[in-house]
Amino acid sequence: MPLWGRNRDDSKKASLESDSDDDNDVDKKEFVLIDGMLTNPDADEDEDDTDESASYYSSEDENEQEEEQYGDAPGKDPRCTLSYYETKGKIDEGTLLDSIGPNEDGGLVYSIHILNQEEDMQPIKPRRKAPFPITLKDFESSVTRVGKPSFKRLVEEGFDELWDRDSRMQTETSDNIDEARWIFSGVLNGWPGLRTLEVLKVEYHDGKSIFNKNRKTGWKTLWSVGKEGEVGTEPSNMIKELWSNSKSSPKIRASLRAPNWTSKGWSKESPGFIYWVEGQCVQNYDDTATPPLTVTYGTNLLPHFQKKTGGDPLCKRIHMISFRYALGEGKKEKAKDFLTYHSFVLMEWDHEQFCTIAEIAWLNGVSGNNGKAAYYHDRDVKPFSQLYAALPPEMVSPWKSSMSEIRLHDVPFKNVDTFITNFMRPYEGPSGRFVDIQHSFYNEVRLTYNSRSNMCTYLLNYIRRDRTYNEMKRNCQTFAADLCGFLAGKKDVEPFALVNKVKYVNHNHYFLYEGSKYKSKKEKKRK
Repeated sequence: MPLWGRNRDDSKKASLESDSDDDNDVDKKEFVLIDGMLTNPDADEDEDDTDESASYYSSEDENEQEEEQYGDAPGKDPRCTLSYYETKGKIDEGTLLDSIGPNEDGGLVYSIHILNQEEDMQPIKPRRKAPFPITLKDFESSVTRVGKPSFKRLVEEGFDELWDRDSRMQTETSDNIDEARWIFSGVLNGWPGLRTLEVLKVEYHDGKSIFNKNRKTGWKTLWSVGKEGEVGTEPSNMIKELWSNSKSSPKIRASLRAPNWTSKGWSKESPGFIYWVEGQCVQNYDDTATPPLTVTYGTNLLPHFQKKTGGDPLCKRIHMISFRYALGEGKKEKAKDFLTYHSFVLMEWDHEQFCTIAEIAWLNGVSGNNGKAAYYHDRDVKPFSQLYAALPPEMVSPWKSSMSEIRLHDVPFKNVDTFITNFMRPYEGPSGRFVDIQHSFYNEVRLTYNSRSNMCTYLLNYIRRDRTYNEMKRNCQTFAADLCGFLAGKKDVEPFALVNKVKYVNHNHYFLYEGSKYKSKKEKKRK
């Protein structure tokens, strides 16, 4: 959701009873719904708040409840919040290398907080925000060195110093395939999507400066893969040595990099941060035996809909709908809240069996928040919603507010009037989900190729061309304007918010061209 919508004098003061969720440590007083997820608008996503380490631990009763609800299949069931460690020596080197991929930049980077193991320490709460907590024992038992330290490679290659110094005799190496790398394998902090990561750096924070007690010294590098790691020194050994030689245990954090394809999709085989939720239709709307939801993502959407029985429906009309999220019972909206609107596009199909919501928002904003999406009646049902159970485990990862994903939800209404009247209006107001619902644009689809499989191609091109998210320049409102203008064949379609209109640049061409054939500025620099 972008910051700023429009300020209306008749806007209602809104509130919504925020859902308390032990798995995500949600505080009713501090968190609000943004883009379909509970989040703290005043907190920095990447802030290293290691002073609150006490919040990492759960009581025995909480731990028993989590195991009873989510089972014992870490990494395989999206609802399972259990971590999995102690993989060292259990996975062969070839498998680890295949999982982590080539040693190159581009993968998503995550931060972890390494804790000193204590005998009476309670279990760590799952799915914390970054830096993710992990004990030194679990970290050590899950990190494996692959490749060979530099001195071993030199011995095996027959190093000759005089020969090596002669530039005429130097030859290009074969991508350093035997270089030492340190791979974490398991399930990190109960996140099924964090399975295989490469340790890049370990840092420590030793408190305040000895010259100025009011000034913190900042983080210092203790271990890096290109220095200590290259010669075969294990990061856990350096952490132990640091703690043993210190009067107080300095804080330790580490940077871990996921495979390079993680910045492009949820799996290597199906790139593209876009998913489509199916299962709801007009026929089963009032049926208690509603078929289970299915989630398909990335490039797998193309063959999925090509093989779909029942034909390829045509998109006939599109609508732009905007609203504010209610904040919670008894909470007053601030000036910023009155200006914050979320926009989505509702697509009507020729079969009139369902409509489809298309929106763009934070990456993993729904899948990383227990599958809570505002467009389902059972969003708040305990122990979990149908959408949460349907998510592929690899999609359940921490959300990234600087990156985006396109979400498509089939809703069991034949047109926009029945959707707004029968779904949005009942949830409108202080005790609902939506505030100040605005139907600001509608038009027939004028595009010649307007089938569902065509829509998949257009949306895949769009998200693969640009995966960023920006509150002012690339957000739910700019996407809604781009999609409506593209499908309706109109050049004057603009975002709902006045401020977004000022900086809005139309990107209709993103829908037309193969996004994977373009490279971002960062990717060009790495080359």
